[in-house]
Amino acid sequence: MSAYMRGYLRRRRLEKPALEMWHRAKKRADRLGVNFSLARDAVVIPDRCPVLGVPLDVRPPRTSNSPSLDRIDPAGGYADRNIRVISDHANRIKGAMTLGLLRARAIYGSPALRDDYAQVVAYVEREALLVEVRKKAAMGGRMGAEWHKIALFLDRVFRKGDDGLRPHQDLSQ
Repeated sequence: MSAYMRGYLRRRRLEKPALEMWHRAKKRADRLGVNFSLARDAVVIPDRCPVLGVPLDVRPPRTSNSPSLDRIDPAGGYADRNIRVISDHANRIKGAMTLGLLRARAIYGSPALRDDYAQVVAYVEREALLVEVRKKAAMGGRMGAEWHKIALFLDRVFRKGDDGLRPHQDLSQ
């Protein structure tokens, strides 16, 4: 690869990190043979990880706080409603684990990671709720329209990660 191309790709990673994530996802989908129907503007990097609440850092080098594209349902491919930008650490914890295994790790896993696992469990549960609400919205009619409004609201809140229900917060206050 020429020095010019390396420099161009480096600048693109710094200047347009969301577009770079989209390109990497497209290549990964081709390599893995999974569906890719992701609009270029669907990748939005929030300021904070919607799972762990840590600030996301787009600058190199790659760290546990770097943004990472999560396929909510790993079998669902790269589609607008099946991706979230979360921290690399949260995405590595989640991997392709089932909800049951994540819950077990939140209880019996490494003490240093239990809180992180609990937050990933909450994230997976929120996303499962959103899938159910979208199914109800798809039924159409007046009720479907109301469920669609709820789905839009939940998606906006979940994307930001500020739902106020992080496991480490004291809900008794």
